[in-house]
Amino acid sequence: MSKQVFTVASLEAKEGSFETLKQIIGELAIATRTEAGNIEYSIIEDPSKPNTLFSIEKWESREAESKHWEMPHLKEALTRVGDLLAKEPVMHIDKGTQSF
Repeated sequence: MSKQVFTVASLEAKEGSFETLKQIIGELAIATRTEAGNIEYSIIEDPSKPNTLFSIEKWESREAESKHWEMPHLKEALTRVGDLLAKEPVMHIDKGTQSF
C-alpha cells in the first residue's frame, strides 16, 4: 500500500499580478480536485507576505501525484502563471517516505 503524498508550493506574484495568479490557481484547484487520487487541494493566502499563495495538495499515492504532472490543466496553468511570478515557486513534496 502506498503512503499518502503531500505537496506544498509557495507562489509569489509580481506586483499587480496577484489577483490573476489567484484566479489561475483557483481554476487549477477545481480541475485537480476531479483527478483520481486527489484527496485535497487548498489555496491559502500568506498573511505575512503580500502577493503570496500557498498551494497545498494531498494525494492517495505517489502514482496519483506523479500522474498529476501529466495533466493538461496543470501544464496550461504552469504556462499561464510563468510571467506572473516574481520568482520561481518554492515546492516541497513529501513522497510518503516518512510518517510521524
